[in-house]
Amino acid sequence: MSRNSKLLSIFIAACVFALMLVLAGCGQQASSSAASSSASSASASASSAAASSSASSAPASTGSAAASSSTGSEQAEASNAAADDEVTFTMKIDASDADKGLLYDSAVSAKKGATVYDALIDTGLDLSVVSSSGSTYVDGIADVVASEVGPNAGWTFTVNGESPNVGADGLVIANGDEIVWTFTSDYTAQ
Repeated sequence: MSRNSKLLSIFIAACVFALMLVLAGCGQQASSSAASSSASSASASASSAAASSSASSAPASTGSAAASSSTGSEQAEASNAAADDEVTFTMKIDASDADKGLLYDSAVSAKKGATVYDALIDTGLDLSVVSSSGSTYVDGIADVVASEVGPNAGWTFTVNGESPNVGADGLVIANGDEIVWTFTSDYTAQ
């Protein structure tokens, strides 16, 4: 088997593999990996195949275009499905009373059913929590720890400007919510 024939065989195998992934709906990442492999093989094969036959590279190009088109529509469907399973909201963490300013301020998304506490964990900031009677109390966010500041210090949160009657681990986030965590060094002074 000549070198050109071997490269053409590898290229055809890569195209078949990529088409199988697309048809099987193996997901966005697997399809893009296969497409990258296919594109790399296509480049090497096209150079070799051009020397031996221009007709053999034409069908391969058509196959690559079809695979690319299918991948785009599958990505759009996957994005729509993911959007249906997520809520989008804003979260701000303000430690101005501890002279730390804003620790976090971002529009984010989470899976439907996520709680305010889940969203706080997702920020990646270090947390200090105390669990008691099935509830979780947030004592510290980043390096601002209420129990180290004083007996009247603490973290509170509001959702859409209101203080809820339930803890952060019991409040499910809704689409469009505005969550604000605020540190106070003395809640009796408010």
